[in-house]
Amino acid sequence: MAVFIASAFFLSAPAAEPPITALAFSPDGSSLVACSQVGVAVYSWPELDLQATHKVSSPNLHDLAFSPSGDRLAVAGGIPAENGTVEILAWPDGESLKTLDGHLDAVMSVCWLDASTLATASLDHTVSIWNTDSGKTIHRCLGHSRGVTSLEHLRDQAVLVSASLDQSIRVWNSATGELIRSLAIHVKPVSRVVVRPASDGLPMIASASDDRTVRFWQPTIGRMVRFARLPAQPRDIAWVSDGTQILAGCNDGVVYWVNPETVEVTGELRVMDQSDQRVQALAIHPTDGSAVAGGTDGRLQRFQARYQP
Repeated sequence: MAVFIASAFFLSAPAAEPPITALAFSPDGSSLVACSQVGVAVYSWPELDLQATHKVSSPNLHDLAFSPSGDRLAVAGGIPAENGTVEILAWPDGESLKTLDGHLDAVMSVCWLDASTLATASLDHTVSIWNTDSGKTIHRCLGHSRGVTSLEHLRDQAVLVSASLDQSIRVWNSATGELIRSLAIHVKPVSRVVVRPASDGLPMIASASDDRTVRFWQPTIGRMVRFARLPAQPRDIAWVSDGTQILAGCNDGVVYWVNPETVEVTGELRVMDQSDQRVQALAIHPTDGSAVAGGTDGRLQRFQARYQP
């Protein structure tokens, strides 16, 4: 197996900071946004210089998502076993516009369905669909038996896909909130689902689980296509822009590249320089071919997103 050369990195964010829980690039690619227990931090790209910090109402943050128009940023979090919230900030000034409050446990994932609708996944076992103008819940999706960890939306199909600690992936009608099907092949909790960038054929998603696998699915027909087994438990996964490779950031501090067709691990790169530091979050730059990993000690590491043997 070929291995990337570690000298291709830039380092930012000192050690001994809270773990980075999510990363997102601004739509124009000029900024990287990170969240952790200290709030929302904005870094310049590619320099990774800290430009701004935004305080939000929740003390624990888990996910970030830009609106389709790019002028709002949804920040998900909450207090475990008490409440879950999504605060919507104006971008780029960070002004708080609205808070969506109604979950009974922390919100772990958020995704926009359109300019005025978003979906949230909570540890209270539910997925909720909200109108962001009114702040009201449109649908509450019931079916998971444990906390929901991740969400993705297949816009062309009006399909919402959720992952859960109950080891399942569920497929919902995003217009009605009705359950379409449950996919239960993972044998440990599922931490992440991501949609493959547009390609020919049926839509595909990838899921990452504590069972050390990344599985590839066609959710609109309920079929698992294939799976790759990794050397360590994946914490986050991300597709390169053309969907020909997927990156998995893992508990051993390494990012692994997987070919979704052959399910071979085609490359690896250690991005955390200490054996006890995990890769917590990944993000792919929208245009320049770069990626960034966030660690459990608050570090940010920049590297090339595409594996070149």
